[in-house]
Amino acid sequence: MSMAQFDRREFLRLSTAGALGATAVRAGSARSQAQETKPIRVATIGCGGMGNAHLGTIMRLKAAGEPVEIAAVCDVYQLRLDAAAKATGGKPYRNYKDVLAQLDIDAVSIATPDHWHAPIAVEALNAGKDVYCEKPMTYWKSLAAPKAIVKAVADNKRVLQVGTQGMSDDVWDVVGAKVKAGALGGLVHAQATDMRNGPIGLYSPLSNDGQAKPGENLDWDLWLGPAPKVPYEPGRYFAFRSFWDYSGGTGTDFFPHILTPLIYTMGLTFPRRVTASGGLYQWDDGRQVPDIFTLLIEYPEGPSVLLISSLSTDSNLPMVIRGKNATATFEGPGAIIRPQGAAGDAAKYEELPRTRGGSLDEHWKDFLRCVRTREKPRSNELLGYYVMTALHMGIHSYLEGRAYEFDPATETAKSV
Repeated sequence: MSMAQFDRREFLRLSTAGALGATAVRAGSARSQAQETKPIRVATIGCGGMGNAHLGTIMRLKAAGEPVEIAAVCDVYQLRLDAAAKATGGKPYRNYKDVLAQLDIDAVSIATPDHWHAPIAVEALNAGKDVYCEKPMTYWKSLAAPKAIVKAVADNKRVLQVGTQGMSDDVWDVVGAKVKAGALGGLVHAQATDMRNGPIGLYSPLSNDGQAKPGENLDWDLWLGPAPKVPYEPGRYFAFRSFWDYSGGTGTDFFPHILTPLIYTMGLTFPRRVTASGGLYQWDDGRQVPDIFTLLIEYPEGPSVLLISSLSTDSNLPMVIRGKNATATFEGPGAIIRPQGAAGDAAKYEELPRTRGGSLDEHWKDFLRCVRTREKPRSNELLGYYVMTALHMGIHSYLEGRAYEFDPATETAKSV
């Protein structure tokens, strides 16, 4: 605490027998302790599946002694809003703008459909709130959205965490340190998949709870927001991930969970070239997005990264990073580095156990810690920008049947 923080009378009172120094230390310590214990007041915008998962996590952390509390809940669907308010005690709001106007709210979590992520996040950051934003960080169609978030975080000196909770696994740090030290040699190739099968309700346009009624308990126009104006269809609301107007399907639903840790572990940024393929082969229920989606991402100087997602087969490939001298495979309690036969003494076999697994609880603890320390969270906006650049290019490649290339000078992408 500096002398400027005392008035003259206070200074004279404390300046005898070293009292100033001792009292300043005690006052600074008390202030720091108060900042640590003052609850972070959070509002959750979007109270569907992931929104409720956030609320449950926050309540669990609070019960375990974390200084955090649910100040408000917000949803355009009255039934979800009422249930969330009853479960948490948070003040209910129908419109997110009313939430952001509350000066006593420190942070917001955004668990809306993808097309609302960037607009709400940017407004929240500009309103002085820290943000936990569900993946994908932004809607897929334009790179203006992730750029706007990066700018708003910097301009407002805010904290943003993307909801890829697997990033809280410390195996990425363990293997990343080995990659940085050259244990794998030059990076050549990486792969990861998220393959699922079955009539997943979140992707079924036939989903309908039978209770949502636009104009009565659902504000359909507000839900659409920046999306094209279309008449209400239950499937568009309950299975928004199956429609290009609101989502990139598994490309933006599944891939952030596997691409983010690969980018982080290998120290990558923007891609050089992206191509995509796939199709809607097995589901004929009105959905638009493919049920098998393959992405090949080429990075400057390597590696190439292969990603596959599916809604019609669950035969996954192992998550692997291949270098010139060794290969890292993520398996069991962590990862294993296996030397390439041609590497000789340049590489060695290593088993690398994790000490902390990834979870929603750990991801929220990281976010709340960074709200207090002002550090960057593990899945911050820059990682989100790199991920969304690759996914933006990939979905456009799939829809247009052409490869996309990235220009690092202008940070723009175009078909070739």
